[in-house]
Amino acid sequence: MSDFRVDDQMGFLLRLAHQKANANLAARLSPLDLTPPQATVLARLLERGELSQNLLGRLVAMESANIRDVVLRLRRRRLIAAKKSKEDARVVLLNLTPAGLELARRLIPISIESVAATLGALSAHERRALRLLLRKVIDGAVHQRTT
Repeated sequence: MSDFRVDDQMGFLLRLAHQKANANLAARLSPLDLTPPQATVLARLLERGELSQNLLGRLVAMESANIRDVVLRLRRRRLIAAKKSKEDARVVLLNLTPAGLELARRLIPISIESVAATLGALSAHERRALRLLLRKVIDGAVHQRTT
């Protein structure tokens, strides 16, 4: 037990890294009046096109109450549009509006700059290794939950 230090714990280190990444992105998004979760929703819709609100929430790792709030705010700004599915009226389908599409495309270089600032102390090789290791941790956690 004497070797235990909070500063060496993975969860703590990951939380600090997340806070740094989030702060870097939030600062860059502030002039656009967007939050990092809102930007993630716009970016995912840019990547995937029309999605149900339920699936979008899963793809951006948000709880249903949180994705509902983010979607509502983006709809109020007319950045995303919603419609009922023809197959199932309970399903809400979301898509970018023309203004949302334009903004989502503007987010790409902002995101790249933010990641560069967050990972500035790492070499290109270290960045690739970190991404690979984080994906491995995430995939392992998902695998453990489903087995």
